[in-house]
Amino acid sequence: MQVIKISYPINLELTGKSCAVIGGGKVALRKIRGLLETGARVKVIAPEVCTEIESLRREIILLREKFSPEMIDDEILIIAATDNPEVNQQVTAAAHDKNILVNNVNGGGDFDIPSRIRHGDFLLTISTGANSPAFSKFVRLMLENELGENFGTGLALIARRRQEVKKILPNPNARKNFWRDILTSETWAMLKSGRLDELEAKINHALESYRA
Repeated sequence: MQVIKISYPINLELTGKSCAVIGGGKVALRKIRGLLETGARVKVIAPEVCTEIESLRREIILLREKFSPEMIDDEILIIAATDNPEVNQQVTAAAHDKNILVNNVNGGGDFDIPSRIRHGDFLLTISTGANSPAFSKFVRLMLENELGENFGTGLALIARRRQEVKKILPNPNARKNFWRDILTSETWAMLKSGRLDELEAKINHALESYRA
């Protein structure tokens, strides 16, 4: 019987956690920058690295050596991003031996890294199950025009008002109905066009009706 693989979506909090990237080229550079963006502690292993990775020396732990399994230890995840599929498979096998999650840019790892749109705490990820990175990028570029920075600002506004709503509406079902009434297609239009003052007014008006 054929086993159907379904990925489990998850956003990891990596601040202060150890991660490793094996590789020193442009692909590895993208992975390193993505990890640094999260606040992770990043170890890079490669005998040679591109100038952009070299410029990150103060932000990473750089081991200018060929990969060997003993170089990994307590990392929460590893990314095999060399230009040599055989080395990437060696990294993958070593990670599995130590029960460490690994992403192999050639496939066969435990997770893929999706395309993403990030505005503050607003994060939208797009994955094709590693079947077509080009399609993920295409969707991301299309959605970037739809989901601009105002969505991050709007999220911050709603997060700020959330505690106030919880005090006024202690009943979870009442809060669910409240946010259902707030988050409508009209709100989407407000976010797209940056009319955040109108969104705040909409929240205020709704709260006044519950206070009455």
